[in-house]
Amino acid sequence: MGRSNAWTSEVDWHTGRWQMRSPSPRPYGWRPPPPRGLLPKRALTFIEALDSGFRLLRFVPGLSIGSSLIVFTLWSLLLTAAGTLAALQFLPFLSDLSSNDDATSGFLVLAQLGSAALSLLSLGLAHLLSGLVATGTRASFGARKTTLSQAWAALAGRRRRLVFAAALMCAINLGLLLALGAPTALFAMVDSPVLAFVWAGLAALLWLFALLWLNLRLAFLGSAIAVEDLSVRDGLKRSWALTGRGFWRLLGQLALGYFLSNQLVQLVISPLVLVISFVLAVGMATMESSESAQIAIGLVSAALLLALTLISSAVLFAYFSCLVTVCFFDQQMRTEGLDLVLIRAEEEG
Repeated sequence: MGRSNAWTSEVDWHTGRWQMRSPSPRPYGWRPPPPRGLLPKRALTFIEALDSGFRLLRFVPGLSIGSSLIVFTLWSLLLTAAGTLAALQFLPFLSDLSSNDDATSGFLVLAQLGSAALSLLSLGLAHLLSGLVATGTRASFGARKTTLSQAWAALAGRRRRLVFAAALMCAINLGLLLALGAPTALFAMVDSPVLAFVWAGLAALLWLFALLWLNLRLAFLGSAIAVEDLSVRDGLKRSWALTGRGFWRLLGQLALGYFLSNQLVQLVISPLVLVISFVLAVGMATMESSESAQIAIGLVSAALLLALTLISSAVLFAYFSCLVTVCFFDQQMRTEGLDLVLIRAEEEG
């Protein structure tokens, strides 16, 4: 080949033949580097993932805490309505129960266990919240803030799927509890209190392990629906596939994040509860002669305690949903090279 053709030709490495050189890419002018972003575009370490949940919570408080407050307010209203209807339905039974001290003590223990189980059943709401937060998490890689209204508008066509996914997970968690707790009721009906007590403890332990394993494998359901526009069935498959690797790391991150955030919230809320209880006791003592004043003080104190419980639950699940979305994108970076896609998207944007 002549000297003049060498500059305009190149070798096709598939065939070994000479061909015309492909045109050079068009030169781009200088542009500033893409913003660093709130979250790093690389796989996160164990502690970085936990810290990224707090950073995301502070970066988009309106989206994370605001959406959690709305969801838990509606959830509390629903539970209050259901509890009121149940109390009215079983009012004669409750009045008979109050006359027996032993039965009352047992009922209070069951009520506390039911409250703990109800808090675990509410884990299904994390799928709805993580779907709402996922759009803000995706934008935070480019240091762009997302408001609650923007996230809600971006989820057009996926909102019903997110609500159905949350209801499905709550139903699955409740179904596991009922299936494992049914033998306890059978043993109690055949007058075997020892077997009922032993199976109740074993069933609670089995339910806790099943709850942790199943909710971890399906933890990315809401995020997959929101980010990848999947159906509920495809979202279940997607979450199951993503959590197939790094199971113990994900379990440690989500379980430790939930525990630490719960302890932190309780550390802040507990002094306020003590102050309200002290004010309630002092108010009741000073207004002993006025029954209407005591009722008013009791109602105000109950409202404050309910508001504190609602706020603490909202903050706890807001952080947990942020952590879930962070782990969702981190798992994609580890297994699918999402970090390269994010870098390319920010450079082109």
